[in-house]
Amino acid sequence: MRFEQLNQKVFSKVLIFALVVLSIVAYFGDKGSFIVGNLTPELMGVCIELLIILWVFDRWQVNSKKRRLVSLERRLREYLIFFLKHSFKNVPAEYRVGRFFGVDHDKNIKQIDKLIQYVKSNGLDESALTSIQKHCLRESRTLENLLPVASELTNEHFKAWCRIVYFINSIASAHEPISKSTIDILQNIKRFDTESYKRKLYVDGE
Repeated sequence: MRFEQLNQKVFSKVLIFALVVLSIVAYFGDKGSFIVGNLTPELMGVCIELLIILWVFDRWQVNSKKRRLVSLERRLREYLIFFLKHSFKNVPAEYRVGRFFGVDHDKNIKQIDKLIQYVKSNGLDESALTSIQKHCLRESRTLENLLPVASELTNEHFKAWCRIVYFINSIASAHEPISKSTIDILQNIKRFDTESYKRKLYVDGE
């Protein structure tokens, strides 16, 4: 993709240079000659048409790529929403994370920070710990399989997803305290959401 974009930029510069040269020839040349009077305007028209086609095609490519990335981000976000919704049912309502849509970034960060502070101060009861561990056991393989999807977004998305998968596996295998790993997961969910918001890779209103 980068090679194709580079070729487009180089070709655009060549066309612009040719258009400038042809404009100079048309302005200063002998308008009565065939080359200046007939051929030069035709070539200028071709250059302009090609530039328009290139710019329109480039814009279409950019928009198409962004739509695809937004779709991939949404697929990953749905798993994070599921985790946030089902893992903290026993936490007081005022500490739970809401709908966690990309457009609600500021609200998302405040809610996750509030939940993290609650877990740090109060811990999680036995029922919540069991629920989180069962969720991690059930979903760890699926989240791990989604690493290639995360890699198609940005480096920050991929790093955040790698760490989420790591701490999910830590909980599933009981290698680390569940509360501690849960906080680490929440921190990386914040990181994921922040990167999506910064790159505008989210569905408006959803």
